[in-house]
Amino acid sequence: MKTVNVKKQFVKKNFLILFSAFVLPTLLLGSLMVYFSWRDVEHDARRRLENTVSLAAEHLNSLTDESKAVNVYIESNQLLSSLSRMMNSKAIQYPEMIAFRHFSSFINSIVYSNTLIDSIYLHLPNSLDRVYTSTGNFVFLDSLTDREWVDMLSSGGTGQWLCARVKTDYPFETPRQVLTVFNTFHNFEGGSVINFSAENIRQTYDSMLFYESQILFLLDSDNHILVHNARLPDEESNVWKEAFLDDTFVSRHLVHTGEYPEYGLRLVTAVPNRILYRSAIQNAQLTVTITLMIALITVVLAYILSLNSYHQLNQIVSLLDSAAKKEPLPEVEYNTRDMYSQILHNIIRIFLENNYLQIQLSERKLRLQTAQLQALQYQINPHFLYNTLQTINYEILALTKGRQTHANQMVENLSDIMRFSLESPSTFVTLDEELEHCRKYIEIQQARYENGFQVIWDTDESLAETRIPRLLLQPVVENAIVHGLKQTPGNGRIKITVRKKYREAAIEIRICDNGSGIPPDRLQEIRRRLQDSDLEYTSAHIGLPNCCQRLLLTYSPESMLHIHSKEGMGTVVWFRLPSS
Repeated sequence: MKTVNVKKQFVKKNFLILFSAFVLPTLLLGSLMVYFSWRDVEHDARRRLENTVSLAAEHLNSLTDESKAVNVYIESNQLLSSLSRMMNSKAIQYPEMIAFRHFSSFINSIVYSNTLIDSIYLHLPNSLDRVYTSTGNFVFLDSLTDREWVDMLSSGGTGQWLCARVKTDYPFETPRQVLTVFNTFHNFEGGSVINFSAENIRQTYDSMLFYESQILFLLDSDNHILVHNARLPDEESNVWKEAFLDDTFVSRHLVHTGEYPEYGLRLVTAVPNRILYRSAIQNAQLTVTITLMIALITVVLAYILSLNSYHQLNQIVSLLDSAAKKEPLPEVEYNTRDMYSQILHNIIRIFLENNYLQIQLSERKLRLQTAQLQALQYQINPHFLYNTLQTINYEILALTKGRQTHANQMVENLSDIMRFSLESPSTFVTLDEELEHCRKYIEIQQARYENGFQVIWDTDESLAETRIPRLLLQPVVENAIVHGLKQTPGNGRIKITVRKKYREAAIEIRICDNGSGIPPDRLQEIRRRLQDSDLEYTSAHIGLPNCCQRLLLTYSPESMLHIHSKEGMGTVVWFRLPSS
């Protein structure tokens, strides 16, 4: 009975462990996936609704701009005066007829080139009660079926405004909806009117929508619907009309609103939640189904594995019990697939192999660091330049008949720099030697930039004999000159500070410039490169990463290169070396 209880306990324990290891993470990941999917769908939908409103606003701008352009054309070049005379005259003179033909051609070209424009009207108060239309030229107002626009233009005020109305050109014609833009003249009474086809605007609105049942409205200041997209059914349009008039929105929709304050208009777009979250709901259902399947499979596997593990461990316990009781050991069939039968052998083998691998890894790491350190330093060792510089110096002396010139001094400084660089990269130099090498490099750069910057030295003389790796300062100083002071000619300053930090038992070297600084995104990229130990060096990017890797390989992460900068103010680069 006791053995049976132990067996049940063992099976139960393993079952719970495996169940928790597989099912619970699956449930958690599935829940997170559903949550993030739901959130992303809503975020994406809001962005798309915002884009729809932006497109509709740009489309509305194009309509009003078209109307303004027509009004500006009519008011220019004394055309309005000619039109006014023609409207008040029964007979039109030949010069005015020519101007009128040009005007009509211009108006017709606008109407025919823009499929949204239904017609263009022009009204100037005249004794003959005549108006101009793009379909009939000069006509008497009484002969028009659509006459309400004249009263609306006269009583609408000044400037530009919009309204939705119904128009017919002939009594037998089916009325059609238009969006009318009114424009009054500045120096004359009357104005121009452009009628845009509401049906064509609806079709255009349909092309701006992203979702199947998405809707788009253009509302006036009183929340009346001026235009909506063509796919919206009439019965649903009436529901939205009442909702807008009550200043309430229909529920179960995601809504986005854009204001158009110049004309007191508002653009509203909405999409039903059932359409918006349909894919998210399907993902949630799929996630739940997959989770249940994994849970069922996990339950079966957990039970089978638990029974198998108990049987194998029970054999080991039986062997130990028999040995402790000094009874004959039971026969156990061992095979290579039985992991419990090979536990002891595997432990010994893994222990030996692990020690061997650790030794190999340590040796490989040491060789890699040595090779990398040498490779980093040899990247800046152009041997041929030293011999070339010596030849150039002799040629200059020959031309000047042995007289020393500023060019000779520059060549000698550069030769000393190359000689300093070409010595064994694994050797250390004193801090005084490193600073002297840096001074010669700065003298060359000052000659190149015609003393366009100043250098301030603030060093602790007691540290002159401190041994440090060679060529640590020059790349940092070069970076400050080339990238920092390039945009500040004549006002540049570099301060080189070497101080001992007694509390940290370290030597701090700091190079500061008042140059153009580094933009935040570029500074972030440089810091990332400094921390990248697998960075591939190229001729274009070797200075600061080279210095940083050498410091890390020679000392420790505490000696890493640090850089701080503010755009427009300057840059500070510093690092610390152990004082002993």
